[in-house]
Amino acid sequence: MILVFDIESVPDVALLREVYHYEGSDLEVCEQAFKAQNELSGSDFLPLSFHKIVSIASVAADEFGNFIKVGHFAKDIAWESREEILLKEFSEFINKKNPRLISFNGRGYDMPLIALRALKYNLNLSAYYEVDNPKANKNKWENYRVRHSERFHLDLYDTLGVWGAARSFSLDAVCKMCGIMGKFEVDGGQVHELIYKDNDLAKVDFYCQSDVLNTYWLFLKFELTRGNLTMQDYLNNLDSMKDKLPANAPYKDAFIESIEREIEKYS
Repeated sequence: MILVFDIESVPDVALLREVYHYEGSDLEVCEQAFKAQNELSGSDFLPLSFHKIVSIASVAADEFGNFIKVGHFAKDIAWESREEILLKEFSEFINKKNPRLISFNGRGYDMPLIALRALKYNLNLSAYYEVDNPKANKNKWENYRVRHSERFHLDLYDTLGVWGAARSFSLDAVCKMCGIMGKFEVDGGQVHELIYKDNDLAKVDFYCQSDVLNTYWLFLKFELTRGNLTMQDYLNNLDSMKDKLPANAPYKDAFIESIEREIEKYS
């Protein structure tokens, strides 16, 4: 099976307080950390060890890429106590199913952070590390951590950028270029405010879901352009995705509009 996945994280304010002795509210600690990091590196993106995962969303598809459902892990759990459950459910799924992962910068961010935070909770993520499992068709050349193998993890950012030869493109920009909806209402830089200021985990989850839907659609286009899907297969998959979007998702109407426009254009 295929699992298109994405994570959202916020600064780990408890760790920042412990290491740097920042004071103030959670939001104020974030701003202090961003400012210090920007002065140090020219970017406010914190080192991975200071990221706390608050959402993991996914699209499940069959081995041929046919859409099954979209959702997120650790449902109905408050963000304060959610990270360990998120990582436990995700790692158990990977260990049991060995799905083919599809991501956008998942090799550079999502999976390294998942592996790093799994250390904090002593979680078993063995399927991610194993290199000798004949039953799962894994070997030292083909496994989750081999960068130039797409069998177990296709990172669209890495592949489309020819493994680092090109780096100056974002998921949102590529999606909009392709007629895919792109970012919906939120961007990653706002997630810490949605958590620490607004306490709005639901909005973060739906934003994360919209990102995996964008990534899934981009994956379909990628498969189409390299000859693994016919145009009719591509359109059928879009139609199936349209019909299976969650009824309560705020992004539903916007995605349906984009999908119907694409189907009409290429039918």
